[in-house]
Amino acid sequence: MTMPVIYTDVDGTLLDHDTYDPGPARDLLQGLMARGVPVIPCTSKTRAEMLPICEDLGIPGPFIVENGTAVWIPENWGLARPPVTGSDRGYWCHVLGKSRGYISGALAGLSGEWANRFHSLCDMSLRQVCAVTGLNEVQARAARARHHSETLLWLGSASDREGFTEAVSQLGMTVVQGGRFLHVLAGGGKGEGMAWLHALITEQMYPGAISVAAGDADNDLVLLEAADHALVVRSPAHEPPRPERANNTYLSDAMGPAGWVEGMQVIIEQLDREGGYGGFLSERHHYHTAQSG
Repeated sequence: MTMPVIYTDVDGTLLDHDTYDPGPARDLLQGLMARGVPVIPCTSKTRAEMLPICEDLGIPGPFIVENGTAVWIPENWGLARPPVTGSDRGYWCHVLGKSRGYISGALAGLSGEWANRFHSLCDMSLRQVCAVTGLNEVQARAARARHHSETLLWLGSASDREGFTEAVSQLGMTVVQGGRFLHVLAGGGKGEGMAWLHALITEQMYPGAISVAAGDADNDLVLLEAADHALVVRSPAHEPPRPERANNTYLSDAMGPAGWVEGMQVIIEQLDREGGYGGFLSERHHYHTAQSG
């Protein structure tokens, strides 16, 4: 039996865009993990944000943070820790991106024409972060604890954003659009983070493991493109991302966590049929069917 491994975006996908609550996703998430299926968050959130979220949701394994620029793995999860990696609070870390300091310095060197078109989340006050995100002060402080990416509140127009993206690319960095913010990376990415971790999982834990990715925004495109199965979750805040792939790709009817449940159930049932799981992956919950395409 080949084990599926689920790599899921968090905000707007596993958690509601506005309330940050998993809602109907909690039961299916718990059911999957109870059957041994790894569920791995792959998010723009920071490690400081993900630790309490993983504790609340009962997720015991790795998580990929800051848009795939760092992967945190529990020391007791079953993957061998390379000797060169650092550790903290029972996790070890593999870094794929350059530091936030490097990124901030590079952005400061851009032409002055961009100076008034964005605010760094890390430079905003806690009150400002709370107002923009709906987070409380503890959560807002954790959101500012960024080490390998820069998160920007964009103030300019859409056409300005295209010019900014090109200017950043000329510096050897990447701009990705999330649900609320722009994220600037100097190495890494959600697809690269998933690929690195999945290779390790298939080598050391589950040979031939199947990757399943879920996301709701443009910064999830590389994640959706790289997985064996992709779930595009509709959002109340923006249009769904449009991966170029056509096979094993699902678009939910419902939004947010309800769409995650809907689409995951379709993928789970397909894997049950194709892989001979005999219902191992699901208890046949009664959810709506997702569209494919």
